[in-house]
Amino acid sequence: MTVRIDEARVFELMEEKKPSVVVLNAPGGLLRQTRDLMDKLRQKYGITCILTGDSCFGICDTSDRDVGELQADMALHIGHNAVVKKVGDFTYLIDAVDDASFEGVVETAVPLLKAYKRLGLVTFSQHMQQLEPVKTKLEAKGFKVLVGRDNSLLMGSQMFGCDFSTVYPLRDEVDAFCFLGESEFHAVGLALAVGKPTYMLDPHLNEVIDMEEAAEERRKRAVLAVYKALDARVFGVITGLKEGQKMLGRTRWISKRLETHGRRVVQLAMRDITPDRLAPHRDIEAFIQTACPRISIDGFTFDRPVLSIPQADALVALLEGREIGEFLQRPKWIELTVGQGRGRE
Repeated sequence: MTVRIDEARVFELMEEKKPSVVVLNAPGGLLRQTRDLMDKLRQKYGITCILTGDSCFGICDTSDRDVGELQADMALHIGHNAVVKKVGDFTYLIDAVDDASFEGVVETAVPLLKAYKRLGLVTFSQHMQQLEPVKTKLEAKGFKVLVGRDNSLLMGSQMFGCDFSTVYPLRDEVDAFCFLGESEFHAVGLALAVGKPTYMLDPHLNEVIDMEEAAEERRKRAVLAVYKALDARVFGVITGLKEGQKMLGRTRWISKRLETHGRRVVQLAMRDITPDRLAPHRDIEAFIQTACPRISIDGFTFDRPVLSIPQADALVALLEGREIGEFLQRPKWIELTVGQGRGRE
């Protein structure tokens, strides 16, 4: 079982674009394969390859800006695929496919799913090719299986860590969701967003995991952070500097609402939002960051509330005397800004 980068697509781009210098970035789990790809490009085409050493957590975290700064010709973003094949002006998305079979884990899942008649299937880009085989197998076991429709960014039933829009409309049509993959990060996000029983089918460990407990823990922490922030008088409102996370409109909206309710706002901008980066701002009692919502929902190491956009919406509701409701149950936790450069293809 191996994750394989789509090298054929890379070589096709090299033949077409004939670059001299290429910037690459990839998530941590694909760095070894990306280094191997760089060696192949140097040997095959004589290309100078530069691997960015910054963190890479998703399609919102590309290296388009680095192309100009490094005097390169293009960038390859490894491991995150979508409907769009190019984002920004210089960055091409390169898929990476996991060849793991789901046949065994589907057999394991059937007895655990027997309480449900209608199932929704969801996955991320590395397992997209498994949707139809798993659907066919579950239907043969008597389940009605639904997959989501594609949209302007995501393929049908594909999800990102903050975007569930292809499958969110299915939540009233299914009894439970099955996430195909080994990523608790994605499965928990799905469970929180759709508000339905969610099971992670891990083909590597042949395990089927009910995500209810993990999702409920994160939901409670997210709610608690909102109520803790309600007492704060000084807020740091952080705009993300990563290319797909610059939510300036949301930053302005949130800042204005806070100021309307008598809070003082300090506007900040950061590429990486970590406890160490926030520590010097001791006078700030709570933060709201409009970059990656998972920083707030999954990151439990901050010593003060650090709210995401959905949590900020809940906070504003409380300040205005409204109920917060199930604020994490929504099709998207942010509106990604990927694909907005001149060169979208």
